[in-house]
Amino acid sequence: MKLIDIAKSAGFCFGVDRAAKLIEAEAAEGKSVYTIGELIHNKSYIESLEKKGVRAISAEEALKLPKGTRVVARTHGVPKETMEALEGAELSVLDATCPFVKKIHGIVTEKTADGTPLVIMGDPKHPEVEGIRSFAGGDTIVAGKAEELLELLGQEKAANFGKKPFVIVAQTTFSMPEWKKTQKIIKKLYTNAIFFDTICSVTEKRQEEVLSLAEKSDLVVVVGGRNSSNTAKLWELAATRTKALHIERAAELVPFSGDIAAADKIAITAGASTPFSIIQEVRETMADIIKNTEDMGELSFQELLDQSFKTLHTGERVVGVVSAVTPAEIHVDLGTKHTGILPYDEITEDGGVDLNDLFKVGDEIEVVPIKFNDAEGVVHLSKKRLDSSKNWGTIVEAESEHAILEGTVKEVVKGGVVVSSNNVRVFIPASQTGIPKEESLDVLKGKKVPFKVIEINDQRKRAVGSIRLAQRSEHKKAVEEFYATAEVGQKFTGTVRSLTSFGAFINLGPVDGMAHITELSWGRPKNPADILKVGDKIEVYIKAINVEKKRISLGYKTEENNPWNKFVADYKVGDDINVKVVSLMPFGAFAEILPGVDGLIHNSQLAAKPVAAAASVVAVGDELEVKIIAIDEERKRISLSRRALLPAEELGEGFEIVEEAVAEEAVATEEAAE
Repeated sequence: MKLIDIAKSAGFCFGVDRAAKLIEAEAAEGKSVYTIGELIHNKSYIESLEKKGVRAISAEEALKLPKGTRVVARTHGVPKETMEALEGAELSVLDATCPFVKKIHGIVTEKTADGTPLVIMGDPKHPEVEGIRSFAGGDTIVAGKAEELLELLGQEKAANFGKKPFVIVAQTTFSMPEWKKTQKIIKKLYTNAIFFDTICSVTEKRQEEVLSLAEKSDLVVVVGGRNSSNTAKLWELAATRTKALHIERAAELVPFSGDIAAADKIAITAGASTPFSIIQEVRETMADIIKNTEDMGELSFQELLDQSFKTLHTGERVVGVVSAVTPAEIHVDLGTKHTGILPYDEITEDGGVDLNDLFKVGDEIEVVPIKFNDAEGVVHLSKKRLDSSKNWGTIVEAESEHAILEGTVKEVVKGGVVVSSNNVRVFIPASQTGIPKEESLDVLKGKKVPFKVIEINDQRKRAVGSIRLAQRSEHKKAVEEFYATAEVGQKFTGTVRSLTSFGAFINLGPVDGMAHITELSWGRPKNPADILKVGDKIEVYIKAINVEKKRISLGYKTEENNPWNKFVADYKVGDDINVKVVSLMPFGAFAEILPGVDGLIHNSQLAAKPVAAAASVVAVGDELEVKIIAIDEERKRISLSRRALLPAEELGEGFEIVEEAVAEEAVATEEAAE
């Protein structure tokens, strides 16, 4: 029986999926949308976008569009100068550049701003490479192979690259084996080379997977655009291990019907820009080709006679045809005198599955006989046991590749839980569930969970897994994606995770950021616990981000909530106001006018006559009536006077208030103290 295996990583990658959702959301609103070049390298998908009103145009054509027209920077990115020109033309630009490509733009901008030379490993004519090159601050070399790079570096015009440090990055879809080869060669010859591993993690995974599939397949079919760099790399890698085809559409399989019919094990993979619908169409077309090439009419009379006396054995794999489907069981024609009965619980362990959604009369199905009843002429079958045996290979492969699988927690047992993944039972020790010791493991029962296989016993077909390690890997991936898309100024609704004396740690999902104490209030720094509490939801924005150290500084204060703006709008010099003393200094007392806005009552303004210490006439917490005698808007300083409100008889004969001189004295004293 022929086996057709679809690569787990086939189909849209994270960056393409993000871009597709962005553009389809725009098209759904009925807007006129233009992309700078084709959004992705896939003709079928581009044609589907054109039907929705999305047109691919050049940057030159875009600059002639009316102001405000929606234009999209495609996933490969556009050159820096192109983006600046689009924004300068006052077009409405939607940046659909893959976050991993933007990350390279950031690296190149930062590391070559001082003129440091740059090497890009990739296709010099590819739009992604053209975009990366535009961010370079110094000389640039682009090479597709390690040997080509050595040749270019040896040329006289590249002498700069050997005399001082130079940066090396790779196109996100560059060949991983070629990248490793480049590193090995260059590190020996140029100690000044600074490497940045910029090949997309999805690309790396696809390349590793296609090599693994090619090792055990007679034929590998790679689906994707002819001008798709990552698709071409997959085909090249597969061809090093087995026969490989590169096609764009399912119809292109027909000339290769002979190759398909001759292969027992076929693998299908696809580039990052290939929709899964096309992959499914390829698989269905391939299945039809196989079915049509199997000439059952050539069986001899003796073979047909032998088939009529076909017998079954317990545990034997057999292929039958579905003859009836009920909610509780499936009837299977096995070509023998026995009617096959396949009960629901021998098909799947998942409750609530409608068998009519899974099977149709006429479908072929592979099963295992488990019990015969000659008196009734039936044989009880199991698909689940067969699937378990077949899927054991997936468990073994996942263990060797450190892959993450998904399963359902079926039961809680002594020392852990049992997870069913494609009808294979995997034991998860309690210490690997991620559930604290003091909590019951029952909270996991019935839940779908990710896990990694950490130990297998191939002989006994037993596996041990870890939910905790899978969650850790998923968290790491989420963190990488977060930092790939995070930008200064980006806003979040965060949750206060913890408070310290110097600020608050705010959870933004996969990562935490820190809002310094000076960001938590507009007034004088307070204890963060007086402003926030753990669990609070607050609006914050990124002030600064350090991708290498994985640190994020958050802003909480905004001009909208700046109390100084309210003070300036509601108060003026000469106003009499009530205040509360909040702190005492050698030169006077600070009093709160509004939360976040304090004013200074200088020692000369606390009483009828100047005092040596503010504590001699007022205390923290005292409520006073004072007059505003000066406002310095530039320095955001306010001078207050209690003395200005005292009756003239208390001030002494001949006393005259000179407000401006008093205010200047107070400000000068405060500045000297600071």
